[in-house]
Amino acid sequence: MKRLLVILSLLIGMIGLSACQQQTQRTTSTNRHSSQSQSTKTKSKKAESNKTQSSTDDQQVGQRIMVTINDHQLSAHLNRSSAAKAFARELPTTLSFRDYADFPEKIADLHHALPTTGMPSGHAGNQGAIGYWSPDQRVVFYWGTESYYEGIHIIGHFDSQNYRQVIKNMGNHVRVRIARSQS
Repeated sequence: MKRLLVILSLLIGMIGLSACQQQTQRTTSTNRHSSQSQSTKTKSKKAESNKTQSSTDDQQVGQRIMVTINDHQLSAHLNRSSAAKAFARELPTTLSFRDYADFPEKIADLHHALPTTGMPSGHAGNQGAIGYWSPDQRVVFYWGTESYYEGIHIIGHFDSQNYRQVIKNMGNHVRVRIARSQS
């Protein structure tokens, strides 16, 4: 009986420590992507990896698209999320992409909201992802990996192998054509 009480006490203590560790891994909100510092993202280091969510997004291939940047054509696809479906209805479109600070991404103002119904409230911006930053209504091309933020919604992924080099080196205020793929 004494051993059982000791074992139960140890288990309860371990569960309590685990909960404390997860709580300390969370950080406060960070103001990013807003040109007027009005929108914020809640940055949170996840205890678990976002790989499961990323692979789920990538398996749900929806509309295939062609992204033209400085005469380079990159194949990509949009997923089946509500935001991706709404964006696909707007194609073809041309957006002006630019650097965002020293982050591994390029951003373009969309100037209107996309629906995010049924989507996770946040995500990490993984290499090759095409995202929608809902607080500022922006399309984002991730050439590197960005931490988890509330407000990032992954709407697609690049399929071309050279996407990273093309996007990273495309310059600022570059007009990018996004169209439905013919293949």
